[in-house]
Amino acid sequence: MSDRTIKSILWWICLVAAPAVLIGIELFHPAGFTAAPGMYQFLSEPHAYQAHFEALDYFGPSWWFALHMIQTPMVGLVAVGLWLLVEPINRSAGTLAMILAWLSRAATLIFVIYYTALDATGGIGLGRTIVIAQELASSGQLDAQQLKGVILLLNTMWTDPWVGGVGSYISETGSWAAFAAPLFAALAWVLCRPRTWPPLIVLVAFGWELQTSHASPHGPIAFALLIVASVWLWFQRPSRGVAAFA
Repeated sequence: MSDRTIKSILWWICLVAAPAVLIGIELFHPAGFTAAPGMYQFLSEPHAYQAHFEALDYFGPSWWFALHMIQTPMVGLVAVGLWLLVEPINRSAGTLAMILAWLSRAATLIFVIYYTALDATGGIGLGRTIVIAQELASSGQLDAQQLKGVILLLNTMWTDPWVGGVGSYISETGSWAAFAAPLFAALAWVLCRPRTWPPLIVLVAFGWELQTSHASPHGPIAFALLIVASVWLWFQRPSRGVAAFA
């Protein structure tokens, strides 16, 4: 199998298939529960659709764990796709285009590192901790007062300015890197091919939506925009400074 064929397959897996999976799961990723009723109070039990929390449904803490177990590798694939977006830009594109391409790669690396950290702490680890705490309480190994202490700790961690699930250093760094990566990629592309600007606007819109939130509704909108931009760019013919995709 040729290198070009492998890159073509990866393009469709990372920039179309993985975002499609993310659209499906993020529709069931609630938001807006931190202040009221509180993180643990909301995530610890299932909830039917409520407009305030955005998601179509929420199935309980086991779903929170499963959602992020799926989301983490899918985000990794999207990061590979963002790297592929600038891979065709070669030296004949000019120095500025090459600098922008490398800035996009750097932002992609920061994005995947900090999103993985966020998913590990505020998604996978948090989901399992809630499930285990409930199991220990049900079996009598945690009394009501001890469970209150666990809840206080988890709610405090969720709003921690360094590692919390909302507004923290890791979440904000990952979010802004998610915007910077497609922004720099779009700028590099437009230097090579000015006429490609329509799909590049869609690409930048993807980054902005994902920077806003990966939960519903922003996450599904973001990944839908990424699919549109990626398919659109795929069918753009290469020109000077941009190698062929296939």
